[in-house]
Amino acid sequence: MDRIYFVKSRIDEINFVLLMPDTYNDRLFNGNRARRFLHERRFWWLIDRLRRLNIHRADVIEIGCYDAKTISYLERSGIAVNRYLGYEADDDILGWVQAQWAPRPEVAIVKSRSPFDIDLSATFDVGICMETLEHLLDQNVDGYLQLLARVVRGPVFFTIPVERGAMLVAKQLGYRALGMYGDRLSWRDLLNGALSQTDKIPRHEHAGFDDRRMIERIARYFTIKESAGLFVPYFTTLNFTVGIVGTASPLTAGS
Repeated sequence: MDRIYFVKSRIDEINFVLLMPDTYNDRLFNGNRARRFLHERRFWWLIDRLRRLNIHRADVIEIGCYDAKTISYLERSGIAVNRYLGYEADDDILGWVQAQWAPRPEVAIVKSRSPFDIDLSATFDVGICMETLEHLLDQNVDGYLQLLARVVRGPVFFTIPVERGAMLVAKQLGYRALGMYGDRLSWRDLLNGALSQTDKIPRHEHAGFDDRRMIERIARYFTIKESAGLFVPYFTTLNFTVGIVGTASPLTAGS
């Protein structure tokens, strides 16, 4: 059975590479090996944490699923997906992704631009929200977190970027010196970010995002079991990404 999942996931992955109607995967996963390694790290982190928790089969909900490539990573690693519900806001990709996963009735991809789009009638074993919270409208963040806490009966896995300190400086220098893709901050905002004064940077997507504040917001709804950098666990600003594992707080889950 695991071999079947592996073969199927490899076919899905090839289809994504050949047919994807944009350059997102080419830019992050199919080009520069170093960049691919950095962006794939969150999937290998997720798989490692699932294995540590002895989760080998699950009903999964994912907020910000994009092309639902998470399924392929899970299945090629021997973790079976009984049922998958992915929410995505990008109109440019939504129809294509729905068509790609249509042959699998246990997979549903649904448009969501606000927490009110989340179906509360079903529950899930595992929740996933990777590299998504920084892109949400600020007024929607708590709503999505609260709803995840209500519908997931097991662990929820978050990854968020580090946009301050040494890592921010490294990213911005890379954008400028190497022509890497990414939003370039003004030199003033870069200085504030280097000093972790993110409140002085106009907030937009990654710009002005503060991992510390987001972890505080996650902790309103989840008991945090782990929060650490994906590369250098004990020094947050030396990481591109922070991984958080949480379980719903009893009060939130029952509300």
